[in-house]
Amino acid sequence: MKYIPYILLGIVILAAVYFLVVITRYVNRILYPKTKTYDMAREKIRKQGYYPEEYIESLSYEPLNLKSPYGYMINGRLYPNDSDRYIIIVHGITMNLYGALKYLPFFYKKGFNVVVFDLRNHGETGGDNTTYGYFEKWDLKTVTDHLFRSFGKDISVGLHGESMGGTISMLNMAMDKRIRFGIIDCAFSDLPELLLLKLRQDTRLHSKKLINLVNLFIKIRSGFSIEDVSPLKELPTINQPILFIHGSKDDYVPTMMTKAMYSFKMDKKFMYIVEGAEHGTSMATSPDEYDEQITAFLNEVYPNDHYSKGY
Repeated sequence: MKYIPYILLGIVILAAVYFLVVITRYVNRILYPKTKTYDMAREKIRKQGYYPEEYIESLSYEPLNLKSPYGYMINGRLYPNDSDRYIIIVHGITMNLYGALKYLPFFYKKGFNVVVFDLRNHGETGGDNTTYGYFEKWDLKTVTDHLFRSFGKDISVGLHGESMGGTISMLNMAMDKRIRFGIIDCAFSDLPELLLLKLRQDTRLHSKKLINLVNLFIKIRSGFSIEDVSPLKELPTINQPILFIHGSKDDYVPTMMTKAMYSFKMDKKFMYIVEGAEHGTSMATSPDEYDEQITAFLNEVYPNDHYSKGY
């Protein structure tokens, strides 16, 4: 009998250690996602069904190597065109600039200079971890600063972001009013809500207290709070026009998140739901209609011009 308290104490300690191990692994999955190589990214977008690789490979580009405010180098490319209009395409989580290049023809053939780059902790860009927009938005601003510094203050710069890249784009637009427009494809609206959803999918748990504990670990490990990654909180302050795009069968980032963001945006907002599209496949599912929607949106942004369909 005298050993029972020690046995119970041992069980409690083992349970606590196991719980800490589980939380640590979960936090590691968030901060250090398994990213793709360039070859892996190319193969993934080939399988999605739309990637005019021969055309894209035929275009010349200028390499970009910019210093992040956080000390590492940002790797990217500028595909020059005879225009004062620029589009920065921001890829999603685990991908790299090849995940952005699949959208290049939609803009390049309309006369835009196209910029793609590897996000923090992705591709050939440095950075110790992934913060889902908290630090990445400043790297995006570094790219934008470079464009205005190199090509003049009168250029026009827009953003196209897929998934996490769309969230980063909106956080960036909220603080950088130089951005002319945003095209936001299958982005998440609020990081705590997304992590709660993923927790429920992975473990069948639905515990905000557990997410709060995860947030505490993230703050200690990486210096940011997941509560600060929420386009929903920023959208009422974003005055630039936004085209929201989402696939109707997206089970990674639910379509309702885009519908919520559309509601929170005060004005200058457009929404395009792609029937049958899964996460990140709206363009590949319906490239003709995707181009039509982008074309119509650009004609709203630049009413004195007339962009035509064609990619």
